[in-house]
Amino acid sequence: MEAEHRKELLSSNIQSAEDERLRIARDVHDELGGIFSTLSLSLQQLNPETEKNKDTLQQSKHLIQTGINSVRRISHAIIPFELELLGLDQTLSNYTQSVSTASGIDIHFEFDHVPEEMNPTVSLATYRIIQELLNNTLKYAGASSVEISCCNYEGHLQLRYKDNGVGVDLTDKKIKRGIGIKNIESRVLALDGNVYFTSSPGQGFNCELSLPFNQTSEL
Repeated sequence: MEAEHRKELLSSNIQSAEDERLRIARDVHDELGGIFSTLSLSLQQLNPETEKNKDTLQQSKHLIQTGINSVRRISHAIIPFELELLGLDQTLSNYTQSVSTASGIDIHFEFDHVPEEMNPTVSLATYRIIQELLNNTLKYAGASSVEISCCNYEGHLQLRYKDNGVGVDLTDKKIKRGIGIKNIESRVLALDGNVYFTSSPGQGFNCELSLPFNQTSEL
């Protein structure tokens, strides 16, 4: 009973956090996005009379477009709207490619025989976990390459993550808290999954986890 109560509490806390993420993402996208779009339309009505005004107008348009792109990027980072439209495979492929391009890290991503119609709860949890793992690699690992694979094994999503970074001492509780392992463990526990971490200084970082596809809990 205690374990079940703990799982329900974790699920409730995670769901509350996701609801707040969604609210913030929509506010950012709708309010700031609307402001930038209105400014862009207003600038299009201006008729530059001199070369200087023309240059200033062009620079202003460029800055506004940069702002629009930033709003889109931030809102999508807060909540991955693409999951509903594109599915987990394409969303993760796009995400890992963008991280690779921005960071210069070689990211190899594989997605094999995973059902296209996944439980949205499992899909979102998988995305969040990979997001957390990549953030940890970017912040702490000093890695040059990352390998990520998702596959279907006996009704479970199997995720394997490996980087070639500096590694960490997983016996150090402060380090475990700092690199978000507790967050990942909480998500996996709430979905009746299993997760294992292996790492040591100089040996990179590895994560293997399993989540049941038929999980019905909400996060």
